[in-house]
Amino acid sequence: MNNEKKERSFVVDAIILCVITVILGAILAGVYTITKEPIAKTQADIDNAACDTVLASVKEAAKEVGFEVTLAEAESGTVEQANEFLQKHVLDKSVKEGEVAEETAESYSKYVEITTVKKIQLSGADAGYVFIADAKKGYAGSISFVMGVCSGVVTGIEITNQSETAGLGANCENEEFKSKFDFDNGLQYPSDDSYAMYYKAGTSPKDSRGQIEAMSGATVTTRAITNAVKGLLLYDKSLRGAE
Repeated sequence: MNNEKKERSFVVDAIILCVITVILGAILAGVYTITKEPIAKTQADIDNAACDTVLASVKEAAKEVGFEVTLAEAESGTVEQANEFLQKHVLDKSVKEGEVAEETAESYSKYVEITTVKKIQLSGADAGYVFIADAKKGYAGSISFVMGVCSGVVTGIEITNQSETAGLGANCENEEFKSKFDFDNGLQYPSDDSYAMYYKAGTSPKDSRGQIEAMSGATVTTRAITNAVKGLLLYDKSLRGAE
């Protein structure tokens, strides 16, 4: 009799647990449905504001000579094309020259993923791109950012989401770091494929126009962002047909 009661009690407990699980699942699904759209809108607003910020210097310079800078949506399939390019090209061509047949450990796709591409237009003529992307090798995970490129030169960078260590990698959001990517600095793809886009604090750069000084105590974060930037600049370089 006791065994029958125990078995019945076990079955009842299992049923109750299943019901609770279903109810909690439904609640979570409902919360996700309710919050999904507002979260997406908030992120879109953040990205749009970041796009304006990274183009501010270009707009100011263009205005002085009577030109207008606007943003337009890139053609359908551009994001897929861009990420396919990153998958087929290696971070350091001295490791393996040119394209690779498939994604490898050194492929740019290990370091950056593009989510949106917008075209920079100078009085209606295409002049560059704004990339919304994720640097995938941060110390604490991905670092979301927005970056503009006009005629091969970085126009600016904005960090839109990061979980790096406070006081160290999280300083990537500070102006001291972001200003290294300002349009006036003329940051470009390095003169040699094997060069990283950063140099350690206290050392000398190999390429003054293609490298920035790393944040002190946050080399991993700096490397993650600059590897991602390098990939985007290489893609832009290929679109322009530059050597």
